[in-house]
Amino acid sequence: MEKSHELELTQMRKSVEKLGFSTEKYGDPTLMRFLIARSMDTDKASKMFVQWLKWRSSLVPNGFVVESEVPDQLEARKIFLQGLSKTGYPVMIVQACKHYPPKDHLQFKKFVVYLLDKTIARILHTEMLMHVD
Repeated sequence: MEKSHELELTQMRKSVEKLGFSTEKYGDPTLMRFLIARSMDTDKASKMFVQWLKWRSSLVPNGFVVESEVPDQLEARKIFLQGLSKTGYPVMIVQACKHYPPKDHLQFKKFVVYLLDKTIARILHTEMLMHVD
């Protein structure tokens, strides 16, 4: 990582702490996502990160979505993780013809978080395996 990025990450961590939150559970790649999204402006990235933390804790208070919270979406069997691409990224197959507007919007939001968490976990698991080899 570049020296300038390390400085910006440190500044962002301090800004988040000033706002009353902690970055302890989150690594540099997560914080970099917010810095990049805000053109490396640490104040804007910190505010965005804190908003995300608040949103995430309100929607997913346990830190993850349990399958029993999204049964209707899982029963539709419309999205599948299908291994890895040639470049090592997870492949998600979406059958759009099986998607209908949800009756329970909160359950659908949790389903999207569930899918993204599973996909990101697959990416992290794959990267860990690649570094072990």
